[in-house]
Amino acid sequence: MAAADGPGHHPVMTNGPPRHLALIPDGNRRWARARRMTVEEGHEAGIANIGRIANAAFAAGTEIVSFWWGSPANLVERPPSEVQGIVGSLERFLQRGADGLLERHGARFEAVGRWREITPSLGPSVAHAASVSGAGPHRLVLLMAYDGRDELRAAADMLRGGGSDEGEFERALWTGHLPPVDLLIRTGGEPHLSAAFLLWRLANAQLSFPDALWPAFDADMLAAAYARYAATERRFGR
Repeated sequence: MAAADGPGHHPVMTNGPPRHLALIPDGNRRWARARRMTVEEGHEAGIANIGRIANAAFAAGTEIVSFWWGSPANLVERPPSEVQGIVGSLERFLQRGADGLLERHGARFEAVGRWREITPSLGPSVAHAASVSGAGPHRLVLLMAYDGRDELRAAADMLRGGGSDEGEFERALWTGHLPPVDLLIRTGGEPHLSAAFLLWRLANAQLSFPDALWPAFDADMLAAAYARYAATERRFGR
């Protein structure tokens, strides 16, 4: 059941793949520690898996893959060495690993969040990924230094007390140009959201919380999540 674009529209029933897949890739550190690897190696394995899962999702018919790679708190409160690993693994992915993915699917790339403020060193890598972007309709969306509460506050500030119209409010959101999320997958076996992740866009999303730690989440597990998504009947209050 993919959700229709724009305010005032009801989601449309479909047996196809989700149009917009959102990922919270949790479990990199636990995966690494279980293998007596460093936390940095866990983040490296995690970002590599973003490319594999995004490729599988695009091949299955998904149009947009949005993935979270850290909240402001993750990037400010964790030890500096770990933050360097989080940022460094992402830089390497954007400079090298993302090229083939974006070119293979003609996908556009964009980065959303406070990364310019909190991780400004990402600038060249984000610019490189944008430079090899395709024309779409596939899109790979990075949410970095992203907290959904920041996004909602920024929209409210922009409207200065206005925004009673849903369309006006959506246009003020950082993610207002994206369609609603159809399926959210958070790995790691902990059934909760974090930092108000894409809160406005998740209004009618199906939620999946597989036990697998993110580096171990594979294309077969994605296919199983897609099968559950397609088999679930939604009525949306009707």
